[in-house]
Amino acid sequence: MDYTKIIGSNIRYERKRRGMTIDDFARIIGMAPGFLGLIERGQRGTSMANLVNIADFFGISMDRLIKEDISSGTSLKSPKMTKSEKDRKALLSMVSSLSDEKVQILAAVAKTLNKYDIGELIKPMKLEDEY
Repeated sequence: MDYTKIIGSNIRYERKRRGMTIDDFARIIGMAPGFLGLIERGQRGTSMANLVNIADFFGISMDRLIKEDISSGTSLKSPKMTKSEKDRKALLSMVSSLSDEKVQILAAVAKTLNKYDIGELIKPMKLEDEY
């Protein structure tokens, strides 16, 4: 999802909806018109401070400025995460709260895991083999 294009399109839509020229709006928010044009075309991003100023000026939330296609009224959903992506995100969250010693142990385990093929680590077992 290209947030730069979404944000730029939303800024342009809100500006035009208010009948403002790019020069007028740029002067009001303290930005160079050329730079604002790049943002509106999705060719450049801008700072959070600028985005907050813009959202405040238009009276819209940052969430709406970033995640919605305002001109069509549709909300843009984040792509669905795979199980592996969810697991990685959860793992990062868990690791961030570990002590330094536990992080070192986990890093050593991860290095060891990377040395082996998954087939070598986990042998498929059949229930019949256990009985």
